[in-house]
Amino acid sequence: MKKLILVLGAIALIAVISIITVNQKFNNYLARGGVNNNPEGTIFVSRQSPLMVSLLVNPEKLSAISGVLPLNGEQKKVFQAVEQLRTKLLNKVQVDDVQELKNWLGDEITLAVTSLDLDKNRDNGAQPGYLLVVKNKDSSLAREFLQNYYAKQAVSTEAKLIFDDYQGVNIVYQKPLGDNPTIQRVAAAVIADYVLFANDLSVLKEAINNAQAINLNLEHYQPYQKAIATITKPKVSLAYINIPSTSAWITNQPLPEEDLIEQTLTLSLAVNEKGLIASTALSGVAGEENQAPSLDTPPHALNYIPQNSIFAASGIKLDQFWQQVSDGLKTNSPLQQIINQSLNPLQKSSGLNFGEDIFPQVTGEYALSLSVDEMTKQLNWLFVNETQNESLSSNLDDIAQSRGLSVGDLPLASNTITAWTKLVTTSENSFAKLEAQVKGVHAEVKPYEIITNSVDVLSDILANPAQNLLHNSEFQSTIKALPSENDGYLYVQWQNLEPYLNRKFPIVKVMELGFKPLFDNLQSLTITSEGSQDGVRQATVFLNLVAE
Repeated sequence: MKKLILVLGAIALIAVISIITVNQKFNNYLARGGVNNNPEGTIFVSRQSPLMVSLLVNPEKLSAISGVLPLNGEQKKVFQAVEQLRTKLLNKVQVDDVQELKNWLGDEITLAVTSLDLDKNRDNGAQPGYLLVVKNKDSSLAREFLQNYYAKQAVSTEAKLIFDDYQGVNIVYQKPLGDNPTIQRVAAAVIADYVLFANDLSVLKEAINNAQAINLNLEHYQPYQKAIATITKPKVSLAYINIPSTSAWITNQPLPEEDLIEQTLTLSLAVNEKGLIASTALSGVAGEENQAPSLDTPPHALNYIPQNSIFAASGIKLDQFWQQVSDGLKTNSPLQQIINQSLNPLQKSSGLNFGEDIFPQVTGEYALSLSVDEMTKQLNWLFVNETQNESLSSNLDDIAQSRGLSVGDLPLASNTITAWTKLVTTSENSFAKLEAQVKGVHAEVKPYEIITNSVDVLSDILANPAQNLLHNSEFQSTIKALPSENDGYLYVQWQNLEPYLNRKFPIVKVMELGFKPLFDNLQSLTITSEGSQDGVRQATVFLNLVAE
């Protein structure tokens, strides 16, 4: 019954195509960004599910949103490619017309990974469990679709269809006629307003049990309830992610240790005339139960960040944030590993341990950026710190000297800068000579100090103070879509940073393959944190899909 799995793919593709299809009509409630309700299909999903994603709007209604992805030349190619793939899938599953699905599709499609390995036997490879819960607007049409579909499969000589009753629910599944491990027991059922599809009979039975026992399902799981209570804005989709388990699922690794299970991320998606806005709720990270945002205007430290930065992070009181991260994340957790890997390139080029030498000393505003050296194509970093009681750069000078670097002042135009250099021996035309390699430079522009690995980057910032990220029109347009009260920004120019991310984080490539139309059109990604409520950390993400 592999074809039924393709039906699930076809349903998902209808949603994808609807999102990237644009016409000139607005739907009143979608013009606000989405709907206010949360998924109801979570009554069938286990609270131990690694991942659950819900589309909360009928795909047909999504096509009424104007401006989500204006169809320029490249986006039309994406649309055509997905349209061709949908047609191919529908042909394979013997669905002659997409209308056969659209006739009964309701206002919710929920997909869940129910288990990382159904038989818990790693020797035969991971066999995840999948559950699709589709709300129907006409249960009789939904049953008719299933009957017609299964009738087309009845000619199979390798398996037979079984119609059975489980806990008062009529279910249908495929049973191999012999010992054929390639035949999956794909199962389905219509339960009131929902159609359930599962890639194994055990998954469907578990879903029915979950609906009948509230202590088993995600809908009544307190951490999930606390998380969705913080997401109050309209949305078109919602996802619930058990971070350690989902990381294990994506990377095909063993199930994580039991003490990591409670780290979860809940994410909702809304539409915007220039892209998508995601509201997130992170649970399982230690810190204050309730913490208001620290800023109501963008950090002034962004005035010293290069306008061509492909990555920038800014905020205030980095020392407190870093302490919360260090205390809140368990050793070797996926989030901790991502943060450590992200810092490695900076630490390698500078010889500094940012987590020990810099972050704990930053008590005021700060900003960190990466930009591309046009000559070498390598990444340059720059850090801006608002000087409080003690200069960060003077401490770094001491650290540089203790590690064998020379520290000295040099003139740069009308400014005086301090450089960390290392003498190395080079050869040219059979002659050896000494050369000073610059490992870092810094300058003071009160009340800020600027530290970077590149003399050229520092020179440009000092010589052209008005050409910075804060005054960049694209960045200004981006932050207008985010809450004004926040803890700072994390800004990524996706198309420029993506090649570097792919080399460092293989999981990025996996995500891109899964959501190719989105990532192909993603211009920039901006994240802002908004404090915490009842122990749940809140943040908003803006995905800019429209090129300026």
